[in-house]
Amino acid sequence: MYKTFTHFKSTAIALIAGASLIFAGSVFAGPPAGKVKPGKPGMNNILEVALYVNGMGIENEEEGVGEFAYLLGAVGCLPADQANAVVGLLTGSDKYTLFAPTNQAFRNLQLTLNDALDLGLPGTSPEVTCAVDSLLGEGTLFTVLAYHLTEGRRFSNSVFNKNSEKEIEMLAGGYIKTMPNLTIIDGAYQMVTLPSLKNVNASNGVIHVIDTVLLPFNPLAD
Repeated sequence: MYKTFTHFKSTAIALIAGASLIFAGSVFAGPPAGKVKPGKPGMNNILEVALYVNGMGIENEEEGVGEFAYLLGAVGCLPADQANAVVGLLTGSDKYTLFAPTNQAFRNLQLTLNDALDLGLPGTSPEVTCAVDSLLGEGTLFTVLAYHLTEGRRFSNSVFNKNSEKEIEMLAGGYIKTMPNLTIIDGAYQMVTLPSLKNVNASNGVIHVIDTVLLPFNPLAD
């Protein structure tokens, strides 16, 4: 399914033209009250914390969007049932760890796919992510987003082993491999690092910020 690239170019451009961040002003209505600090217990759930961090980063982004605008926009690209499932995980009582890619991580992936597949995209934006399922098969975006979540509250000392490699099962069903040098290897054999915030505690889990979109497979493999 992931390796079938049919009718993708015209469909992608149409999706980009019509896409919008459907959660703006609704589910994602604004940041929670109070401060959010790495490693400190919080009263807000993962989604609320992500929104708060996103709001803190607005002034630092060249395009005028917060640090997680692309990630939150990706959830907005999902069909309603899949979006509700993701929001349920991020706001529920069960504990999860979210590896949250930065906006630049999404931009890098969009540029790579644009060059490799000759898509002719007009540029990078959160809306471009909405074309993923038309390019790589229905359900791909949901699978990729689920590949950024794992069960349990995993702080960095649980994610990484000081002396050996470690495999962590993700909700998408695949694994990531974490290394003693504090890097992560995903299903596409990308080397991923945690460039800024880590151990950001939420009421229902932990967020680690990463510099690459985790992929459970190589979208450019033959």
